[in-house]
Amino acid sequence: MNPSPVLYEESQGFAPWAYVLMGAILLLLLGVLSLRLQTVLRRDVLTVRYGFLGGARVALTEIARAEAVVYRPVADYGGWGLRGFGSRRAINARGDRGVLITRRDGSTLLVGSQDPRRLIQALAAAGVATEDKLPPDVRDF
Repeated sequence: MNPSPVLYEESQGFAPWAYVLMGAILLLLLGVLSLRLQTVLRRDVLTVRYGFLGGARVALTEIARAEAVVYRPVADYGGWGLRGFGSRRAINARGDRGVLITRRDGSTLLVGSQDPRRLIQALAAAGVATEDKLPPDVRDF
């Protein structure tokens, strides 16, 4: 037995601009989810990168001192990410611990770290003057 003929059929989708908007949102979300703060210390340079957003590169000869600190991300720098400008900057991803780098010209760079004591130990081994200003009860993550 043959079914009766179709007299009307319709299929609708979103407008093209809606697909573009959803694609842009998805790309932005994937970009944010893939962000990583990477800190690399070599014999002559400290490099800090925050994904595709940028970062900082500091020659060890430019560093006057490095201090392991507890800081207030929102109150001190306005939150997490690439913060500040000029002579007072921060690059952090989470938490409230880091290493405050003071350059010979007086400018500072706070580098967020989940293990700031280990970072200042490595900096000390590279010949940088360091100080541990973390409270004694602060444990590593």
